Amino acid sequence: MVYILPDSIFFKNRIHPYIAIDLFGWYTANCVKIQLKEIPFIFSTFKKEISQLKDSLSTEQQRVHAVVKKIQAELEELKETVAQDSAEQKRRLKESGEIKINQGSSESMWESAGELRAVEQDLLIRSKTLAKNQNRVIALEKMVDDPYFGRIDYEDEYGQETIYIGISSVFDEYDNLVVDWRSPIASLYYEGNVGDTIPLTIREQRLSLSIELKRQFLIRQAKIIQMLDTDNVMGDPYLLEVLEDRSSYQMGAVVSTLQKEQNQIVRDTSAKVTLIEGVAGSGKTVVLMQKIAYLLYTFRDQLKASEIILFSPNKIFQTYISQVLPELGELNVTSHTFPEFMKSRVPKFNLITNQDEKLSDITLLKGSLQFSAALKRYTNRLKTNYIRFSSLSFQGEIIISKEEIKELFYSIESKGTLASKLGLLQRILTQKVEQLKGSQRTAKWVEDVLLSMSDAELRQHESDAKDEQKAEETLIDSILETAYAPVIKRIKRLAFIRYQHQYIHFLKAIPKLISLEDFSITEEIWTEHIQQVLTNMAHKKLALEDMDAFYSLFQLMNGPISTTKFKYICLDEVQDFSPFQLQMLKDFYPTAHFVMSGDLNQNILMKRVSFNDLETIFSESSFQRYQLLTSYRSTNEIIRFSNHFLGEKPAVETTFREGKKPEVIVANESIPYMDYVQKKVAGSKKASTRVAFITKNYAEAERFYQELTNAGIESNLVLKDTDNSHYPVIVIPVQLAKGLEFDVVFALFHYSTHSSSNDLSTAYTICSRAMHELYFLASSIEDPFVQRVEPTDYHLVELN
Repeated sequence: MVYILPDSIFFKNRIHPYIAIDLFGWYTANCVKIQLKEIPFIFSTFKKEISQLKDSLSTEQQRVHAVVKKIQAELEELKETVAQDSAEQKRRLKESGEIKINQGSSESMWESAGELRAVEQDLLIRSKTLAKNQNRVIALEKMVDDPYFGRIDYEDEYGQETIYIGISSVFDEYDNLVVDWRSPIASLYYEGNVGDTIPLTIREQRLSLSIELKRQFLIRQAKIIQMLDTDNVMGDPYLLEVLEDRSSYQMGAVVSTLQKEQNQIVRDTSAKVTLIEGVAGSGKTVVLMQKIAYLLYTFRDQLKASEIILFSPNKIFQTYISQVLPELGELNVTSHTFPEFMKSRVPKFNLITNQDEKLSDITLLKGSLQFSAALKRYTNRLKTNYIRFSSLSFQGEIIISKEEIKELFYSIESKGTLASKLGLLQRILTQKVEQLKGSQRTAKWVEDVLLSMSDAELRQHESDAKDEQKAEETLIDSILETAYAPVIKRIKRLAFIRYQHQYIHFLKAIPKLISLEDFSITEEIWTEHIQQVLTNMAHKKLALEDMDAFYSLFQLMNGPISTTKFKYICLDEVQDFSPFQLQMLKDFYPTAHFVMSGDLNQNILMKRVSFNDLETIFSESSFQRYQLLTSYRSTNEIIRFSNHFLGEKPAVETTFREGKKPEVIVANESIPYMDYVQKKVAGSKKASTRVAFITKNYAEAERFYQELTNAGIESNLVLKDTDNSHYPVIVIPVQLAKGLEFDVVFALFHYSTHSSSNDLSTAYTICSRAMHELYFLASSIEDPFVQRVEPTDYHLVELN
């Protein structure tokens, strides 16, 4: 049997431009089938090539078995090593906990401290080796099933070479059996086509390599399911198959279908700041993750996984992408939502969750670059006035009053930062406390502590000191050290500053630092807001924007305090960050590289950040901006429908995947639309596809969930980012659906009028979640959204 492929099919088999042999189960939808006996001239022409392909398949399959055997051997050996090393690590950790610092003499103290440092250094080295081997085990376990996905035959000045490309390298004694997709030579697979000569730099050597064969594999359980020689754009047949597949609860690594423009983004490390700006479904998130894996591979001698932090928009999306890096063999990259990150920095306060469908004017002000600049001007003024100090007390009595601290601080001559001036104050206060300690050696309370000690404790001190008088001196030193430790700790932590009062004072100063009118805020509204912040603080609660500013104020007063020096900060859905937050991260980690991905068209909470903001924040850094305009998620019909909500912005480019037109359903009380919805949900369940009902806000999600329940349609409501979204039918607000994709989407716009200027972004975001089917529920055909769409781009459902 052969299949005549229509011109609309973009990929070609090397046998003939329009003929694909049903030899390996290739994708053959929409093809015209004819019997070989009906066209004997075709059979005679291609009989030899068919035979060659069969022989090639057999040879390739034998190689797969040989490589998998090698992988299995390495995997078993490595698993045993990991088990042994893990046990040894636990044993050594236990031993290190039993090492005590000997306080008897300086010699014994240094000796025991040195022993502990040596053990800790050994544990660190062993920990790195263990983590490396654990990552390798993850990669090999995947490669046992699917060892590689591509082959390139190329020629250089030394002759012809063949490489096979997979998610990690595999070696035997004489050969590199599989090449890691991140290696420089693997660029041939993504960048070139048969007949191309590709320039590559490998180990600082410039090479020109001519591609002679480009072969793709789909391997499952060590068996070649599909094999294709291609001389055109990489990945179309397999990419099409991936896109036609059902949605998954977790994103995959998909390095086998990485496109040329995506590959270039992954491998470019020239800029300090990289922005991957992509339309919905363009693969920007997976490119970001692949770039992280590429960085860890390329700079493996200088970059550790712990030096990269990844920010995700919410915990649902965090779970969705959680397996991408492990699939690529990278386990230890720190991943946070930004609220989680801030909560860990300000643990005294609980975070107030914002479920509004748009941001308030006050939230926009606090998220602005003007607010960030105002905070810095304010803290600079604190060098000469306005700091709120508290007194230092010992045993219930004030030993250094707040007035004295204030006088000491403002008497210090310093041209440095506020933090450096406060550092000088710390030293002065520490010296004063040391003087107070010295005056307390003969105090009655010290004598009382000595008298309360047991004979055994006293004898131990005498034994260690080997001198009775010296023993008493060291004992008094120890008593004073212990008693004054809380005071010294307060000084070291600058805990004598009343930070909450200082933050409120900053908010009160805002009308003098920023024009409230620019944000449509009156002074009366601002005064009321400050009172609300005071109430929140009294209840140990803060909104995220206040947590951001409060911690920034703390940082500016304390100086750099983070023990983790991140070298790469990666932000997904960057459009959901405020300019203040991005500026704050830049200030916290001034030497870090930034890799950001996002789609400014999906800015559903009003205009939070613009490209101009990014240019301002990173004005002193080299900046590389990429734009991905092709959506691979949705069918052409869904893309065309969604494009109508982009206004004057560039439309999303369509791909080669066709499907059914979106359906517009008029949904109001006079029309029994729920019966139609129930029918569609039942069909989706039967086909094992995922359905999402996506609303503009949380309130509408709750309302529609109740309507589904009343209609007898089983679904799960997702209202918090800690909720499980792994169900076949869910109801979810758009704020939590960012970045996700579903086979079938019902866009719910039939409840309220569309007054917000941000509704277009919301509509685009909701519709672009759909992979295969989209249903748009509107209150009438006259709905402003429906009027934006060309009637030829949707099917109107007629319900009686």
